[in-house]
Amino acid sequence: MVEIRYGDQDVTAELAGKTIEDARRLFRTELNIPGKAIARLNGKRVPRVMEAETDIMDTDVISFTETKGKGLFMVGALLGALVVTGGVFAYGFTNASSTMNVVSAGGDFAGITANTTQVPTWQPFGQFKGAVPSGTLFDVNTATSNYTGDLVVTVSVANGDELVKAYRVLNMFIEMRDSSGAIVDVNADTVADAKDFAMLTLGNGSVDLYITQVQADTYTIKLKSGYYVSHAWGAGGWAGYENPILYAEVAQR
Repeated sequence: MVEIRYGDQDVTAELAGKTIEDARRLFRTELNIPGKAIARLNGKRVPRVMEAETDIMDTDVISFTETKGKGLFMVGALLGALVVTGGVFAYGFTNASSTMNVVSAGGDFAGITANTTQVPTWQPFGQFKGAVPSGTLFDVNTATSNYTGDLVVTVSVANGDELVKAYRVLNMFIEMRDSSGAIVDVNADTVADAKDFAMLTLGNGSVDLYITQVQADTYTIKLKSGYYVSHAWGAGGWAGYENPILYAEVAQR
């Protein structure tokens, strides 16, 4: 049995498994428990917000005590004092502004342009296997800005929906050279060698070329080589669908 007390009144009831909130609701009228009364479980105060989560066990003693008006007034006065005091301290001290002196570099960290010095050119026949020749594609310039950080250049096929109408297979091997003509380590294995190229295909229409800079430079992205297998020449030809269009974008890394 559970004992419930308020003032000089007390009752016992089967409340095991219920909550303090249940006990307050069930005996509010019978014991005339005020709405602001404080609940205590076995002498320990239970915050009002926890009453619905506090379970009652057999042999527990629940008591409700009425709060005193004087105590409430003092708490209210104290809170008012804290608010006023907080306002005094907050005014003019908890915020400020500072302007930093940042000067624009006056340009992008890198530039990229099409290099038409040696545009790759080939003439595919229908139902034909052929080679893709070498040539120049893009220049990446960090020398103008003197940017010496690391870069990544993404080269993508921009018209794959058209190329598939002319080619069954189109593989293009992409490499990069610095201003001295030396191969650039684009696969980020710290060694610049013959393995440093990326294969751009109809199935893999985007590749990343990594540049780890020691000093600012101008780099040339080149078509190293490749091969293709064309479809049969249909009625009306391929309508220019045999011409690859590449797109390049440079970013920091």
